[in-house]
Amino acid sequence: MNGRGIAVLAVTGALVAAALLAGCGSDSSSNASATDAASAPLSKKQFVKQASEICEEGVKKKDAAVSVALKEFAAQSQAAPTPQDTAEMVEKNVTPSYRDTVDQLSQLGVPKGDEAEVRKMIGEFETALQAVEAEPVKATKENPFTGADKAAEAYGIETCRL
Repeated sequence: MNGRGIAVLAVTGALVAAALLAGCGSDSSSNASATDAASAPLSKKQFVKQASEICEEGVKKKDAAVSVALKEFAAQSQAAPTPQDTAEMVEKNVTPSYRDTVDQLSQLGVPKGDEAEVRKMIGEFETALQAVEAEPVKATKENPFTGADKAAEAYGIETCRL
């Protein structure tokens, strides 16, 4: 593959990654605590901290998967990814990471008094994820998580940018 083809793949990969969601996560110890805390309400500070960790880890996993997929694509093709290729990459490498992230967020113990706000925010993440699953190519052009990301930020989860 020539340098121009690699550059096209790199730019396409960056656009896919950037357009699709950009910022939250959790390590394995946080995953366990998130699951354990599902039945017990957390303080808002605890919820924000754990949600931020979940989001950051989810984005790291997605970024790593996309990077590997782009390298594999570049090794197999000298052309830029088609919309079909991009949709396939999103389905295989982005959607699973974000599904896991949204599932973990929904299992956190919601702070007392904030149930409606948190449920609405989680619902926005779920709706955005369904939009990505339904139309992966569209998600590379217009980030369906914008509203959910803003809701998370308004709640205090500043690093959750899917």
